Amino acid sequence: MSDSMEQRLIEVEIQLAHTQRTCEQLNEVVTRLSIDAQSRERLMRRIVDQIEDLKGKLDDPGSLDDEKPPHY
Repeated sequence: MSDSMEQRLIEVEIQLAHTQRTCEQLNEVVTRLSIDAQSRERLMRRIVDQIEDLKGKLDDPGSLDDEKPPHY
């Protein structure tokens, strides 16, 4: 193999190694963002459930009289 061909092969291997590392880093970012999105989705669902619960209590004002204050 000529020196020129060998040098080109080495450069391709270096570029491949950099590309593989970049793919690994991007995969880590995507995984982390997916976990964050799932966490936010659960939080949003709880907030929506709480709002719907409060709306239901406002529709039935008598139910608020039965509820204990937060300090009990």
